[in-house]
Amino acid sequence: MSSFLDQQRFHQIVEAQLDVILPMEVTGQERLRDELQLDSMRLLQLLVHLELEYGLVLADEQLGQLPQMTVEMFLAALTKKEVL
Repeated sequence: MSSFLDQQRFHQIVEAQLDVILPMEVTGQERLRDELQLDSMRLLQLLVHLELEYGLVLADEQLGQLPQMTVEMFLAALTKKEVL
């Protein structure tokens, strides 16, 4: 899991920023699109928010896998944006 973002904080961000109601507890095994019902637009909004607010990014080569990722996979894939 990302040391930058845990499942509880993920839950709070998704509900607050994407106006989505998630199950009471997110275990980390839920798929972003299938179980959490995050469509492409919401996933894009989430990525933009995480980059702007926390400096967290997902590698370009992983973007195609994003809808099928579990919460745990997503959090583990996030990295701190390098400042040049």
